[in-house]
Amino acid sequence: MKCPLCGLEFDEKQAQRACRGCIIAKSCNLVKCPNCGYESAMESKLVRKIKEWRDKRR
Repeated sequence: MKCPLCGLEFDEKQAQRACRGCIIAKSCNLVKCPNCGYESAMESKLVRKIKEWRDKRR
């Protein structure tokens, strides 16, 4: 994922560690940037696959 605020590229595991302290972390579809703390919606699997395909073509 890429943070829309600071531009940091991070994976979901890093975002889950940042959200660990939240009491609704298991039922929430937001992820928190480990760098700036900005919360955004998690990328869908389709978007992730398209980005992977695009990166392979470069």
